[in-house]
Amino acid sequence: MRENEDKHLKSIFNLMFKKLQEISINDTFLKEINERKERVFDKNKPDSYFYEIMIRDIFGAGFRATAVTKRWPSIREAFAYFDIKKVSEYDEQDLRRLMNNPNIIRNKRKLEACIYNAKKMKELSEQFGSFGEFLDYNKNNFVILEHKLVNNFRYLGNIVVLDYLKDIGMDIIKPDVHVMRVFFRLGFIESEDQTRENINKLIEIAEQIKRETGEKLAVIDAVFWIYGGGGDGHVKKAICSKNEPSCYECSLTNYCKFHGKRRN
Repeated sequence: MRENEDKHLKSIFNLMFKKLQEISINDTFLKEINERKERVFDKNKPDSYFYEIMIRDIFGAGFRATAVTKRWPSIREAFAYFDIKKVSEYDEQDLRRLMNNPNIIRNKRKLEACIYNAKKMKELSEQFGSFGEFLDYNKNNFVILEHKLVNNFRYLGNIVVLDYLKDIGMDIIKPDVHVMRVFFRLGFIESEDQTRENINKLIEIAEQIKRETGEKLAVIDAVFWIYGGGGDGHVKKAICSKNEPSCYECSLTNYCKFHGKRRN
């Protein structure tokens, strides 16, 4: 992309960032940004740390973040505070117990996946010395690491696995529905569909924003995610929401292809 186009991307990012600061609930937006700036992958974290994040991302898939947050204390207790040795020993009776627990998200496929994943994580941890060592061994090739995670664990599809890698501190952007929507409306990708072509293009543009702004991909991810979806109560409202975008409050109308079509 040419230099002036890079500056175009930087301007878009800066305008989004400024708007989110303006509508932040207290200082929650900047707290999220600072947390992502400081988050780094640490292979020495215990297996329970990597398992907890995996379980949160699995339960979060298809649900609003607030729905998971509200139930999280009960989920922690139900999964033995993410002790993979204990959870790996869960049987059918334990699954029924989970399904009868009104304080957690009772999705049978997700619950089964979480139990299976504890067994698989324990297996890989024993093979490599820890699960962090398994991740570290493959961290220099995201394609291989993504493939291994998707093939070894249940409910870690091509989108959720990117969320997981981001949440354990690897610098990556997750092409979730809100991020895809904003990229599409700005004309960066052909559609909102999570196709391999659109995802690759989104990652390419995000890398260009990273080079121009000096921000981590995880920070860029947060800005686009909160701008399109409101985050987890970080701001008063999503600006570029699916059904009711607040174009009159948006700072990107001069760049937005969607806004231009709405006016015509």
